Amino acid sequence: MAAVSESRVDALPVWRTSYVGRCREVTELRTLLGTARLVTVVGPPGVGKTRLAVQMVAERAGKPPDGVAFVGLAELTDAALVANAVGVTLGLRGQAGSEERTLLAALRERRMVLVLDNCEHLIDACARVATAVVRACPQVVVLATSRQPLGVAGEQLFPLSPLAVPDPDSVGSAGELQAYDAVSLLADRMQLILPSFAITEDNYADVARLSQGLDGLPLAIELAAVRVRSLSVRQLSDRLAGRLSLLTGVARTAPQRQRTLRGTVDWSYQLCTPEERLVWARASVFSGSFDLDAAERVCGGDGVEPAAVVDLIGGLVDKSVLAVQEHAGENRYRMLESLREYGREQLSTDESLRARRRHRDCYAARAGRVRAAEGSLDTVALCHQLRPDHPNLRAAIEFCLRTPDEADAGLAMTTDLHLYWQMWRLLAEARTWLDRLLSNASPGGPRRCLALLYSADYCLHEGALQRCAELVAEANGIAARLADGSLMARAELTAGSLAECQGEPRRAAGIFSTAVAGFRKVGNRRGELVALIHHGWSTGFSGDPDGGRALLREGLARSTEYGDLYARLYLLAGLVMIEAEFGAAATAARHLQDLVAATEEAGLDRWDVEWLSSAGWVAGRLGEHARAATLYGITETACRIQGIALHTLAAFETPNARHVQCTREALGVHEFEKHFTAGAAMSEGDALRYAFGVTDTPASAPADPDPLTRRQREIAELVRQGLTNRQIARRLAISLRTAETHVAHITTKLGFTNRAQIAAWAARRQIR
Repeated sequence: MAAVSESRVDALPVWRTSYVGRCREVTELRTLLGTARLVTVVGPPGVGKTRLAVQMVAERAGKPPDGVAFVGLAELTDAALVANAVGVTLGLRGQAGSEERTLLAALRERRMVLVLDNCEHLIDACARVATAVVRACPQVVVLATSRQPLGVAGEQLFPLSPLAVPDPDSVGSAGELQAYDAVSLLADRMQLILPSFAITEDNYADVARLSQGLDGLPLAIELAAVRVRSLSVRQLSDRLAGRLSLLTGVARTAPQRQRTLRGTVDWSYQLCTPEERLVWARASVFSGSFDLDAAERVCGGDGVEPAAVVDLIGGLVDKSVLAVQEHAGENRYRMLESLREYGREQLSTDESLRARRRHRDCYAARAGRVRAAEGSLDTVALCHQLRPDHPNLRAAIEFCLRTPDEADAGLAMTTDLHLYWQMWRLLAEARTWLDRLLSNASPGGPRRCLALLYSADYCLHEGALQRCAELVAEANGIAARLADGSLMARAELTAGSLAECQGEPRRAAGIFSTAVAGFRKVGNRRGELVALIHHGWSTGFSGDPDGGRALLREGLARSTEYGDLYARLYLLAGLVMIEAEFGAAATAARHLQDLVAATEEAGLDRWDVEWLSSAGWVAGRLGEHARAATLYGITETACRIQGIALHTLAAFETPNARHVQCTREALGVHEFEKHFTAGAAMSEGDALRYAFGVTDTPASAPADPDPLTRRQREIAELVRQGLTNRQIARRLAISLRTAETHVAHITTKLGFTNRAQIAAWAARRQIR
């Protein structure tokens, strides 16, 4: 038997192109390799696992005395030859059947790094060899790359994600793109093909769109860069719908499976079991991320036992087909667009229709739960839980639009989401869906009537008063023909809101009174509370503030009785406005603090524009005119973000304009504009905290590094103490769903993905 040569091995692959980006990953992998004996870099196809591993060992300071042995396994198909392939790389010669024994004997005294590259198709054999080396050779470190873990004791995983990509909608200049590794790699490779290429103010938006469309996959970026010879960046991004056929043509020296994006995805597909391939294909109908319950409903059946989906999803995660991330204590799964496109190609027309219908049914059921919970403690929490599913809600509604005879189902789903659209201020989107669905839906029936009324509500917020009146008239006709008391009361509610917006609060109050009686008659508690909110406000602003106060307080008592936190917010906001306009400033301020506390209890992270502006009324009444001007600036930006035309809400805009003018006169034009502009420039999070009175920091000062509200800080501390959501709910006397919503908000605000990160943040804050 020949021993390993005394010379260093170090036969690493060499690329003709530079290594771009991944500085953090190289450092982290080097650190991990300094403490672990067996590390596996795992990630999806084309993410750059091999180049990262080679770059790390090539840069590694204090290289082991016996160097690095790189064993490429991509072209090896016989698992029995893995030990032999390692031996050949090391220059060993041995007898057939004794390769592993020879290998271990040769490495027992060596101090080196052994790289096993592309293990996924030989996973069991690689796991066996790696385990044997780690056990028998105490000074050898094994670094593997694979699309799935080796799955052996002592293995440390290093998940490799795609390169960071920009959000095309939030990039404002070419300079902003310099922070993204995906863009740096794309520019570098395009300049190799076309030296005159540069990212400019003319093309940066197309570059951002192309980078995002390529999923941040280095292989896809390399393949796209080749096309710059004949296609502009804009043309490339426009053609990405067929990325699997578009992205071809790297150097002939690349492995066959890496010469096209399809080739590398084919490789992953062949590594899956038949059941995993089915789940991959069916999961391709999801948009964005999805949870396990949705996966079981959409991917189970027709050859896949629903109970087996959890293990099959796990297998696809192991093979890097799905990426997993924690959200509010639960795992969510995401598929890269290139893998999603490939999965869709595996579905026949009939299979695709069945999978997309199951997908629609899954999310329609979730929308139905929001509607069923209207007026209960669960409403706000359910709307928060649905937020990560927004891309899937869109896909489900789109299915109803594009599939014959499904428009009525789409109408039902969209109207079920009414509170969701309201809470997230997605009213323009909701109206767009309803307008498209109504043109294809059945001509009569309660769902159409409700859809017309909701669309009319959304028109009010946009200032389309004439269109609102037309929709109300059509809905009134349907409600009358159906003799449906609840729909008739609902039509009165929208008609009263229209009168408010037309600047006729007295007429509106009479209409709302009829609506309240109508809802009570049919036992519709939610409708009753909504009508009381409007009745109280319009009564107060039509010259009877005492009557308005009485109605709003009655509504508060009933909201407590009914357990409707969401209605309670609007009732408190009504009292703030009436007291700020007609009552004592101190009373208005007290109601405003009640509104802040109720907002935190409900777990909301935004306010309606009327609430923001009325906080300015209160500040002005208290003589805090700089704060009032800042709040009016905040309101201006909120109107733009939420798509609200404040000037069309005539009954509100008249007193609002008066309060704004009082502040302008108190400060002078220059000072008013300074504070107004500062408020308008605030982020949504900073703006809400300012409105809450959490900080008195001037709007121009740097953002507070602690973005949480008082209640959220309290919950973060309980997470640090190890309490579960259920225990937090019991400790704070709130519902479980409210506790879950708070935790979800905390993770979002802090940019975290799991509870451990919240706990660490809370611990650091305590130390400070």
